Amino acid sequence: MNPVIIIGNGIAAVSAAEAFREHDKNTPLIIISGEPYYAYYRLRLSDLLGGTPDLDKLYIHKPEWYRNLNIDVWLGHKASKIDTQKQSVTLDNGKTVNFSKLLLANGSSAFIPPVPGTDIPGVFSIRSLDDVNNFNEFIKDKTQGVVIGGGLLGLEVAWSLANKGKNVYVVEGSSYILSKQVDQTASELLMTLGKKAGINFVTQGRLSQIMGDRAVTSVQLNDNQTISTEFVVLSTGVRSNIDIVKNTSIQSTRGVQVNEYMQTSVENIFAAGDIAEYKGQVYGIWPVAREQGKTAGFNLAGKQIPYNEVIPSNYLKVFGVEIYSVGDLCKDDSSCSTIKKFDKEDNIYSVVFLRNNIPVGAVLFGDTKPAMKISKAIKSGIQIPDEIIQKNSFEEFLKVLS
Repeated sequence: MNPVIIIGNGIAAVSAAEAFREHDKNTPLIIISGEPYYAYYRLRLSDLLGGTPDLDKLYIHKPEWYRNLNIDVWLGHKASKIDTQKQSVTLDNGKTVNFSKLLLANGSSAFIPPVPGTDIPGVFSIRSLDDVNNFNEFIKDKTQGVVIGGGLLGLEVAWSLANKGKNVYVVEGSSYILSKQVDQTASELLMTLGKKAGINFVTQGRLSQIMGDRAVTSVQLNDNQTISTEFVVLSTGVRSNIDIVKNTSIQSTRGVQVNEYMQTSVENIFAAGDIAEYKGQVYGIWPVAREQGKTAGFNLAGKQIPYNEVIPSNYLKVFGVEIYSVGDLCKDDSSCSTIKKFDKEDNIYSVVFLRNNIPVGAVLFGDTKPAMKISKAIKSGIQIPDEIIQKNSFEEFLKVLS
């Protein structure tokens, strides 16, 4: 019997393996990982900058978990080619293995902006444990850094470095930081707290080039502003690792296209997580990858269970404050209404966005306790009475959800 093969070793792969083993105890199952480590919590990588990673605490599951479920993990082996006709995968060492079914869960890679100087020593992106180890070694005797990108990862990196005593600039191309995850009010509150923590911000600043010869000396922005620095962290987004499906019959655009069963255009081949494109979207976030992996695992086992679509959400804790955002923030829809609560003194700001009286998104700044209740309301499509919206009372809104 040919094995079921999972390419990738993140949360989508692990969730798929677990779900598969719930329904199929006997079919050989192989996980192929390009990294030399078992699957770990990538969300925690930024916390490890400037420190010493403890791998045991990072693992999603300890090695014995895989042994107990009879899952064969091939570490340090990168899949380089798929033959859809022969149903085989070729590794970077030339070895070829046949599969009965295949799951692509090989994630995404950091996007490197096409500007001069990204290959100079001292320029990093943080996507793996090895990236963290290499970065930590480099910055041990450095004090000045620039983070390009003011999104989730960029702010986590900046906060972690500031806590280690580094002087940090954050350069963001949009008019405000965290522009994809929060509204402008929450962003301005966050930037104020970041400045108090000693972090410098440049908004509407785009990287033009990185300067230096044997090491980074500065970055130049599109307005000719120059910032002196000893290292640069590029946090400019990710791209799905779809190179492996090129020259195959597996259809892809931004990611590998999948249906509600996480099935690709080729029978017996599935995709989940950062590589999967579902309904034209590649989300690249942990909750979606976990649920898609679970769905793929069930369907690898022949269960025909559709994807229980996850409403995209983000949680961030930086600059001493917690932030949660979920769903559609109506940035391009002036017809949306809002219900807000704003306590400047305590740095608490809550806003829910409604379309036709139905909650579609929310931002919680400083108080994230209502997060689950609001997320459930968005998913259920509950109708909010006109009088609650007109009152603009966040407390009254929460009572309706109870």
